[in-house]
Amino acid sequence: MSVKSPKVTVLIGTYNRPDYLKEAVASVVNQIMTDWELMVMNDGGVDVRHIIEEFQDSRIRYFHDEVNRGLAHRLNFGLKNARGEYIAYLGDDDLYYPNHLEILTRALDENSSIGVVYSDLYAVSFIKDNDGKRYPLNKFVQVSRDYNRDFMLYFNHTLHVSILHRKDLALKANGYDESVKVLIDWDLTRKLSFFTNFKYVPVITGEYYMAITKSDRISVKERKDKENFRHNLRRIKADLPIEPWIYIHKVAIILPVDEWGEKINQFIANLADNTSYPYRLILVNNDLSKDEQACQEALGKFNELKNINVYTPKEPLSELDAYRFGIEKSNADFIYLLSLQADSKVQMRIFFVLDYLAAHPKCDAVKLNLKGEKESLFDLLIRKEACPKLFNTKKNKKGLKIAIIPCFPPRGLAFDILYKKAKKEYDDNNYKKAYEYFKAAESIKVGIPGEQYLNEMHYKIALGLKNYEEAEKKCLRLIEKGYQAENWIRLGQIYQAQGKYTEAIEAYQNGLKQVGLRESDLESPVFPIVHPTDFSAFTALIGLGECLVETGEFMKATKTFHRAFKIKANSHRPFLGFARVFLANNQIKQAEHALYKASQLDGKDPEIHRVTGTLCEKRNRPDLAFNCYIKAFEKDKTNPQYVE
Repeated sequence: MSVKSPKVTVLIGTYNRPDYLKEAVASVVNQIMTDWELMVMNDGGVDVRHIIEEFQDSRIRYFHDEVNRGLAHRLNFGLKNARGEYIAYLGDDDLYYPNHLEILTRALDENSSIGVVYSDLYAVSFIKDNDGKRYPLNKFVQVSRDYNRDFMLYFNHTLHVSILHRKDLALKANGYDESVKVLIDWDLTRKLSFFTNFKYVPVITGEYYMAITKSDRISVKERKDKENFRHNLRRIKADLPIEPWIYIHKVAIILPVDEWGEKINQFIANLADNTSYPYRLILVNNDLSKDEQACQEALGKFNELKNINVYTPKEPLSELDAYRFGIEKSNADFIYLLSLQADSKVQMRIFFVLDYLAAHPKCDAVKLNLKGEKESLFDLLIRKEACPKLFNTKKNKKGLKIAIIPCFPPRGLAFDILYKKAKKEYDDNNYKKAYEYFKAAESIKVGIPGEQYLNEMHYKIALGLKNYEEAEKKCLRLIEKGYQAENWIRLGQIYQAQGKYTEAIEAYQNGLKQVGLRESDLESPVFPIVHPTDFSAFTALIGLGECLVETGEFMKATKTFHRAFKIKANSHRPFLGFARVFLANNQIKQAEHALYKASQLDGKDPEIHRVTGTLCEKRNRPDLAFNCYIKAFEKDKTNPQYVE
């Protein structure tokens, strides 16, 4: 009797994280959509069969291996043995919301021409105690973007836990490269981009967890060796799936090599590190004292890269003939004839020239307007069909239409350039200019981050410009859509800035509830922490306490500032809050002591000088109060003098 195949196979690779696996598996079992199977694959860690058996669910299949082979190996095993038509992923310490599979399955069912769909997830920053219990400090949307192929080739913008894809596409892309140790999710999604479009579903459907202290994630550990991490990225970019490709042009870079050694290896390294568009590198060996094996040995670790091929002619060739020889070895649509005189550190080189050729079909070849390249006979990207013009007689060469263009970013990355400018202007306190760049970036609409991601920058700029109504509407709209944790806290800050303290109190309390850190959690010995980040739970407590002071609820305010201090020991803000409470109750000495502690921790905050001014007034020292207010004004970069 045949068993009906499930619609979806969920893959979990696990390694020594039994504390969280049960919650992860439970989040699959609790899905609204029930037509699934779950493959839990233990990668040589402690046996967790007992956790799986507790669920007594025949849809869960458990695989135990005594040997640690890596997550890429486990997921390849999962792809080959999955019975589902669609594949989903879950980290052994992450979780789905009940709607995850239902929303993504429906999206894939309704879009037959799409191979991958993905949603939004909450990133949860946490600290854990010795028993493994997690205490959430921050909950926010870290990655959220409409599908953008250009950006995907440059940087991953789909979290693996958030995607659902057709199984056959992953197999067509040859699954995971098991030599890749970090960002294995990008290795796959990058290759899937060769064959299909993705569809973005802007709904929160799960959570993934990030420890703020020492992490046991392989991806975190592997990043510590910068050169190994860099070479890992090169492996990802060199992992090209089998042809034919539907959405990616075939590009070959031809590079004649007369001498093997450090110079050529450094050139290859720079090229790999700064070129995101997929390409095959054809090295023409013009040193006939070396055979191809010797050349490969000279390449060292670069010989590992799958997109590099070495070809040796039968006899020494001129530079022109070496390029012709390399072209004959290529089946690419576009050929980049590159020399060692070219600037190998130019970022997005292929993007620039391909973007131009796509917009100018009558142009045969493109050069970058760079010193040493524009004068060169080579260093150009040429259409394969135009290559004969390059090698024919001088008369025919005149027919080769070559454009010389500046290094201008491709259209697909225009948003990122504008957004970067907006961020820089904001950091420089030029809020009006930042707003202009931000609105220009936001207007692009296609292939950009969703408003739930953009609101982090938007509300900050709006606060600087005092555009409270605009910022409030955006936060309320996002809260209604389900993006609640961070936007309730932002809304509290907006209300507080307007003096709407009662509304701000409610907003901060809602934000704290959404983050999930309870008052009783602060009794754990892991608190207080010392950390440079003001996590959202801490920010909400500080704002809540300040609003309680303004409404005269001093006992509640004191308790709230005490809770904030229990979270974070190296911040001046709880002491500044205590000073406000003491001043409101005319406890001058206590206020003075609290301000001293605050200034020891951070003397740059203008609010310290402002509150000290209030203290001086209560001491009947208007001269000192005036000096304090002047200092506060000079340090306060949100004052109108900085806005203009």
